[in-house]
Formats: sequence, C-alpha cells, structure tokens
Amino acid sequence: MRVNAAWQNIRQSLGFKRLFWRIFLTFWVASLAVMAATGYVLVNEYASNENNQRFLNLVTSQAERIVWRYEHETLVSGTAKRKIKDWIRQRENRRGELLPMLILDANGKTVFHYRMNKVPPEQRSEQQVYGPSNAQYSVFVHRPQAPRILKQVLYRFQSLQFVFIFIASALVSALLSWTIVKPIKYLGAFSRKYANEQTISSLPSPMLNRGDELGDLATDINFMVSKTHEAASAQQRLLHDVSHELRAPLARLQASAAIIEQKQPDNRHVKQIHNDCHRIDQLIQQILNFSTLENTMPEPKQCDLLALCERILDDMAVNYPGIPTTLTPAKGAQKSLIMCFPEAVHQALDNIIGNACKYSNKGESVDVTIEPLHDNVVIRVRDHGPGVNKDEIEKLLQPFYRAGNQMHTQGFGLGLSIALKAIHKHGGQLHMTSPSDGGLSVEVTLPKNVAPRD
Repeated sequence: MRVNAAWQNIRQSLGFKRLFWRIFLTFWVASLAVMAATGYVLVNEYASNENNQRFLNLVTSQAERIVWRYEHETLVSGTAKRKIKDWIRQRENRRGELLPMLILDANGKTVFHYRMNKVPPEQRSEQQVYGPSNAQYSVFVHRPQAPRILKQVLYRFQSLQFVFIFIASALVSALLSWTIVKPIKYLGAFSRKYANEQTISSLPSPMLNRGDELGDLATDINFMVSKTHEAASAQQRLLHDVSHELRAPLARLQASAAIIEQKQPDNRHVKQIHNDCHRIDQLIQQILNFSTLENTMPEPKQCDLLALCERILDDMAVNYPGIPTTLTPAKGAQKSLIMCFPEAVHQALDNIIGNACKYSNKGESVDVTIEPLHDNVVIRVRDHGPGVNKDEIEKLLQPFYRAGNQMHTQGFGLGLSIALKAIHKHGGQLHMTSPSDGGLSVEVTLPKNVAPRD
C-alpha cells in the first residue's frame, strides 16, 4: 500500500495524469514493442541461418582436415586411426572447437569417430566431403541447436542502430503528443480568456480549417463563445431595459406619493409606498451590480485599502449612527496599497461592512482590521451581533439567501454574493466564521497584484 501511495505521489508530482504524458507513453511503449517484436523476428531468422551456416562451415573444415590427414597417414604408414585422433585433439582442443563426429569412407569403414555413440540416428545430420584423392566420405554430426534468441536480441539492442531507433521513437512520440495537446491547450487558453475578459474574438483560421476532430472542436467552441456572448449581451440589455422601465413608474409612483403626502402628512399608507419604492430601487441596483461584476473586466488600478475602508466607515456612521466602528490599519503607509479593480473592491467591502453594521446589536462595535502578508492583504470584519448558525454560513454566499432563510427581513440576500464575486474577480478568497463569543467574522484575502481566477 505504501509503495502504491508513493508511486501515486510521484505520478502526480511529475504530472503523469496530463494528456501529453499519456499519449507520449502510449505511443512510445507501442513503438518499442513493435521494435522489439520486429527485432526478435529478424534476429531469430538471421541468428538461426547464421548459426547453421557457421556450424556447417566448422564441420566441413574439421572433416576435410581429418580426411586429408587420414589419406596422408594411410599412404605413408598404412594405418592412421590413432594418429588422426591424437593429431586432431591436439590441434582442435586447444581452441575448444573439437566437434563430436563420425566419418565413413565409401565402403562404410570408420575413418574417424569421436563422441557419437550417444547421439541417436534421428538427431544426426549427414553431409559429404572429398579428400585429396577425390574420394567421397560421409560425415555424421549432431544437428545444430537453435541459438539463444533472447540473448541475441538483447545483444542486438545494445548496438548503435537500436540506440538511434530508441531515441528516434521517443522524439516521434513526443512530437505526436505535442501536436495533439498543443491545440487543446490553445483552446483552453482561449476559453479562459473569454471567461475572464468577456470580449468576443474568433479563433484563427488555421485552427478552424484543420479538417480533423480538433478542428471540429475549435469550430464548436467558436460557435459556443459567439452564442454565449450574444446571450450575455442580451441578458445585460434586458437588465438595463427592465431597470429603466421599472424605475420610470417607480419615480412616478414616488412623485404621486409625495403629492398625497403633502395633503395627508400622517398617512401611513403613503409612508409604506415610499419605503417599498426605495426597497425596489435598491433591489434593482444590486441586481445590476451583480450582473456588472459578472460581465465586465476593467483595467486594474492602484488602490489604498486604508483610505477605502475609512470612506466606507464614514458612510456607515451616517447610515447606522448607533453602531460604533474601529479601524486597525496596517503598519506603514505602503502596506495597504494593492493593484485591483477599485469599484469592485469598494462594492465588496461596502456590502460586508454594511451587513456587519446592519446585524450588530446597538452599541456593539464593528471592528475592521487590515493585515498585510507576503503577497496578499487580509481585511477582517468582525461584528458582535446574533451570529449565524454554522450550517448556514456557506449558504449566505448564495444569491437571495438570508440567515434563517426569512423572506421578510432587511436586505435581499445579494450583498455577500456580490462581495464574493468581486473578490473572486481578483483571484482572492472570502472566509466566514462564527466566533465562540458570538457575532460573525468575515476574512477577505486580496492579492497585492490582481490575479483574475480562471
């Protein structure tokens, strides 16, 4: 189990789950397998033929020398059997090449015999040789054994040619993998760019005109981006048109309510109309803010978080006069400076601090702290209100969800959703906790240099 876990960690660290490595290893192993199989077949055929020919040449050479010695000794002394064995042993055994062999003359007389008693007839091979007198002799030897092919293959693999083939197969596999993965990575970057910048642009024609499945995928993505952009633009226009159409009758309704209020100052129904109109106007504005954060990507600018928080707290002092606030700034004037989208950060912090003031008990302070880290700046907002159930903390970030999921409370449940979207637009994080002594703590982490999230 530990070995498997270690191997999984190595694979993840090396990125072996990536498509490039999967394609590369598949084609490389396949090419090596084909090379090994081809090498085995070729070496098997070559080694067998080469071994047989070498064995045949060795048998012929020894037999001819024996026959030559036999005829020479017979001519000189009339007998040669013992002398031939002594001579051939001394000559051939020095190199370890003396072969078991039986040589018969044309009359079937044994001319030479060496270790052939245990070789059965079916395993013997016969061939003919001729002596100096042109007499024919029959030579019987053990049939040649097949060579050790695996050893031969491994030996061939150590040659320079196979090293070149090994490297060439790796390069071809890498090139093939890259030609497949490169357009996929380009399409992914194109999709992320559109998601971040919300600007319509067409894929290059070489990508669209490839004529393969990747070209079809590029065409589909291009079509999807254009349709998505059209739908987002239509949604944006619809929101602006609806907000305009709603605000016009709202303005007339508020004007009519004001005229009635002049005649009937204490009419509670007119006051209710004013409150409802103001509430609807706020809802329209928050929906527009939510949509704007989703579909726009302005240029980042330098922003002083300390000055921004001071302005927001000044506004809260007017809107919530009974809620005291404290601001603990970062040490050093430059510690709270970041590159960001100032309007989006302002909306996020305004909603977070506004929620803290809204739900704090009267007289209890809202504490804001700015803490710089290495590459980030952390803003903490802590209130001392009733707090939130731990099971509901994550749900608060959903649009139109309010604590307790009560429909007739203050707010619309969009404030924290807008804040979360604005923070994610910077590649930051939002984390909420319920302290043990009550209230809610919201921690916002923003990078010092904006890094939009893919």
